[in-house]
Amino acid sequence: MSESTVKLLNNPYGEATFDLFRRDERAFADKTLFIKYLDDESMSYYPILHRPRRFGKSTFVQMLKCFYDISYQDRYEELFSGTRIYDLNLPTHNSYHVINFDFSAVSTGDLNKLLTSFFVAVSRGIDDFILRYPDFVFDYSKLDETDPATLFTKFSMAYRKFSKSQNLYVMIDEYDNFANEILSKDLELFLKITSKDGVLKTFYATIKSLTTDTIAKTFITGVSSVSLDSLTSGFNIASNVTDLDCFNEYAGFTEDELNILIPKLVDVEKLGVPPKEIISRMKPVYDGYCFSAEADKTVYNSSMCLYYLNKVRQKGVFLNPEDYLDPACDQDGYKLEQLFGLADKETVDTIIDRYLQGEPFNLLKLSENINLNQVRKYSREQLLSMLYYLGYLTVNRNSTLDSGISLVIPNQFMSKLFAKCTIEFRFRNNAVFSSQKLDVSEMMAVEDDLSSFASSCTEFLSLIMSNQVLVHMKEMALNLVLYAKLEELSKDDFEVRLQKSLRVAGEGEKFADLVVTVNKGTDTECIYLIELKYLTKTEASDKSRESIVNKAIKDASDEAITYKSALDFKGKNVKAYAMVFAGPDCVYCEQQ
Repeated sequence: MSESTVKLLNNPYGEATFDLFRRDERAFADKTLFIKYLDDESMSYYPILHRPRRFGKSTFVQMLKCFYDISYQDRYEELFSGTRIYDLNLPTHNSYHVINFDFSAVSTGDLNKLLTSFFVAVSRGIDDFILRYPDFVFDYSKLDETDPATLFTKFSMAYRKFSKSQNLYVMIDEYDNFANEILSKDLELFLKITSKDGVLKTFYATIKSLTTDTIAKTFITGVSSVSLDSLTSGFNIASNVTDLDCFNEYAGFTEDELNILIPKLVDVEKLGVPPKEIISRMKPVYDGYCFSAEADKTVYNSSMCLYYLNKVRQKGVFLNPEDYLDPACDQDGYKLEQLFGLADKETVDTIIDRYLQGEPFNLLKLSENINLNQVRKYSREQLLSMLYYLGYLTVNRNSTLDSGISLVIPNQFMSKLFAKCTIEFRFRNNAVFSSQKLDVSEMMAVEDDLSSFASSCTEFLSLIMSNQVLVHMKEMALNLVLYAKLEELSKDDFEVRLQKSLRVAGEGEKFADLVVTVNKGTDTECIYLIELKYLTKTEASDKSRESIVNKAIKDASDEAITYKSALDFKGKNVKAYAMVFAGPDCVYCEQQ
């Protein structure tokens, strides 16, 4: 292959400073057209938009700042020529004095540290304003450094003298970040800052009071509605527009955007893989997010995509997206476990059961104002709403509900986090579940016959099903319980993967149920690929439906053969098996 001379742009992973993107030759997805919806006459002057973490909210806020702020007027051509909003020539560009606050770095220590840190975050926004407007004079050196509400009030008084008009545009990024962090560590402190006289309510009440003569508009981003009650009860003119169809793709990447971005970030010619194939490989792991029931597109987690594409560029080879996950995301399921810990066991059990059945999560409506000062435990509606806001669940675009909302797990990455939490909450501390081990001696000896393994699976499943460790057994549950038991045996030379992502030539991305590697790193390393199918005993014993058993065997066998040919296994010793269960009984286990 000839040496490529393609000029690539820099990857914006971890960067949010929109005004530097063109100077630093960084690629970016053009989200400017969403400005027209903010300018629409029917739009609230005080919108709030939620999205999960690492979706590009901060970049969007910085872009709005560059578009609306008067101080960027001389750079309008530089920053926006060629973008989708440029040709509309909206009269609102560079027509406001913008002050923006970023609360993502507010300390989550004790109350005093939090107040001081909150004050610093507000003062940084003010300092940035002063840098952009040298004629603006404001000295806050003698103010109480634990009182951010008074700081902003004094700033506004100085602004009125400076502007002589109501032209201030307040932008707040990650309004709830520190509150969410505190919630995961210190419930009492969280309740204190979100209470009636807490710092959050006081600060936003101050903003509301200034909309009468100082503030023209606000734009607020965050992750969840867990502290929205504190915001909206103090700032009750704010409008939550999170689920509007027009904003569905304001954060995250669409496939069309990735088609444009990938050739700018990766030398696809040298790689020998077209953008379409790269996207198809990324799709099951990073895609699937939808934030409006009326939307016709899903979006990818933008930070995940940029992290992965950066690794592909660095290594110069086509990589498995599943093995390159943004380290800033919840890879180990810790935050998901914390959420489950804020609900009672019965609520968590109903959600886990629904997950194991592979069914969507239906509710009448999303909770918009979740106030833990009023309830100490999440209800089912509140827990599902939080799972949605944080990106663990998303809107089900295939829902047939006449009313209410249906949520699903968006992709394989999130499904595996649910799997980890299910293991921890349902299996790990269950005496019955822990009382028996699976027999993997045949695998360790690299044998072809897995009869002992199959028998130990039957014995184990009979035990947990008869003791109601699992009330509803389905194929997903079967996968998970066998994975959980095999994972207990993990060590340096034994590794098990659940729903492992594989690249099959001509068929794209596939997912193998169980992939067990034994004698890892040695001359006798061997990979056991196992495809599982589950039938109820009634289905398997019904003579009039014998074809169901045969079909399950054929499907599992065909999948095992196909997955064995995956490019990931090239040059490796792979043994592929089809296993079919009727209730707890393994009725078929053969090498393919």
